[in-house]
Amino acid sequence: MSRFGLVIAAFLMVLCGCNSEPPLGVVRGKVTFKGAPVPEGSVLFTDDSQGVAFVCDLDAQGAFAFQVAKGHGLPPGTYQVAIQPPRGNKPSMEMVPPVTVDPDKYPNIPKKYHDHKTSGFTATVKPGSNESFVFEMN
Repeated sequence: MSRFGLVIAAFLMVLCGCNSEPPLGVVRGKVTFKGAPVPEGSVLFTDDSQGVAFVCDLDAQGAFAFQVAKGHGLPPGTYQVAIQPPRGNKPSMEMVPPVTVDPDKYPNIPKKYHDHKTSGFTATVKPGSNESFVFEMN
């Protein structure tokens, strides 16, 4: 094969997307406390087996929609989920110390839900479209 043919073949392989990673799973949902939307806070999806965690802020209706650098959604997998009070100042590219939050200031997010190991919530994300996740705290 000529040098030109090798260049074309390599270009076609890149163009075809010889990427072995599965597509992201669209992850949207809502967080409620005793049936009412939680208007401030964040939802944290953690997969300890892969050593990854993703966080997304809640909007005024308690809704969330994850977006990562590769697009809308998360990598497929099973995640433990935590619901946390607002994160305060958003992190920058510099090292930011952890934000201390008074849990009593947010009675609509009980403390047991702050940690993915005690919340009891899990979410299985599959590639492509997923049902909307609803996390009801009581």
